[in-house]
Amino acid sequence: MSSTTMAAQNGDRLRAREALAASVRGGFEKAGYAPVSAPALQPADIFLDMSGEDIRRRMYVFTDPAGDELCLRPELTIPVCRLYLEEGGGTKKLCSVGPVYRYQQRGSAKLREFTQAGVEWLDAADAEVADAEVMVLGARALAEAGLKEYDVAMGDLALFDALIDALDLPPGWRSRLKRHFWRPDYFRELLDRLAKGDAGEEAGDRQALISAIAGLDDAQAKDVIEDVLKLAGIAPVGGRTVEEVAERLIEQAELASSSVPKAAAELISEFLAVSGRPQEGIACVRKLAEGAGVSIEPAIARFERRLDLSAKAGFDLSRAHFATGFGRNMAYYTGFVFEFRVPALEQDSMICGGGRYDGLLSALGSEKPVPAVGCAVGIERLLAAIAKEQGR
Repeated sequence: MSSTTMAAQNGDRLRAREALAASVRGGFEKAGYAPVSAPALQPADIFLDMSGEDIRRRMYVFTDPAGDELCLRPELTIPVCRLYLEEGGGTKKLCSVGPVYRYQQRGSAKLREFTQAGVEWLDAADAEVADAEVMVLGARALAEAGLKEYDVAMGDLALFDALIDALDLPPGWRSRLKRHFWRPDYFRELLDRLAKGDAGEEAGDRQALISAIAGLDDAQAKDVIEDVLKLAGIAPVGGRTVEEVAERLIEQAELASSSVPKAAAELISEFLAVSGRPQEGIACVRKLAEGAGVSIEPAIARFERRLDLSAKAGFDLSRAHFATGFGRNMAYYTGFVFEFRVPALEQDSMICGGGRYDGLLSALGSEKPVPAVGCAVGIERLLAAIAKEQGR
């Protein structure tokens, strides 16, 4: 292929990407979302604290000449929320378009720099109305771009939280299960140990320390463990941080000092196995809860109302698959979550995703709670999906 031909193809791809990004943002603006532009350079700490493990591993982090730790933004939600707070609130419906950056292994076909177009609805008075609108906007963006075939995965962390709150569980385990729900492998390990009442093989060797921290809250226990490890000159092994070692010992102390009804652990497992069409899935959740004598009806009613609002706005629920164990790979999500997928793209199948993140703005420094929901479309993936669908 000649250099002239390659340049022409690169130009065509550039024009297609820019045109699609502008079109998607234009659709968001027509829906009442004001365009904003957040800096690509961001403080690294909040992303390291609030992003999922997958994102943290792939962030570009560096120290500037002044000694500040910065990163190239790996997504748009946190930068836009920071901008909202820096400008003192105001406009609550915002949209943005721009490049984001994530490391990929050498030889990977995945992009290290790619374009997202997103919306955020901040401080909405009606959470279900906002959730439904944002998800419908995502579907509309795909339809207006010309994509016809895609699936939708959805879940609701609020249902899980409601179940955990309703069960007779030790307080430490209640908060821990909620906190690690988005880490599927680690979460399953926690659930298995909870069901078995297994403090782990390490408990015998460290029983004195475990006994010492039993009854302390997590922050106090971590301080004690970090001090003991430092005084003893013990370095974490196997790639674990001191905090991860502390977390494991706290879990062992919780197991050693608390008993958990077997029925509660079994109910959690049964709940997390629910999967199917949204209406069928939520009916199954209700049946499980009622059968166990557990009340999570308010959370169920909110989920059903969200489905109803989405359907009335034209969202095709027949495309959707609901799973109680579905969560996205960002730690800041707190409620309803969804992804639009094109399976033919295989490892790049997720072309749009979003959800509710009610705690993020408080973590960013907001003095008052700011409920929020948003989604982002991957422009390059959407282009690839359209091309594949059209046989190009």
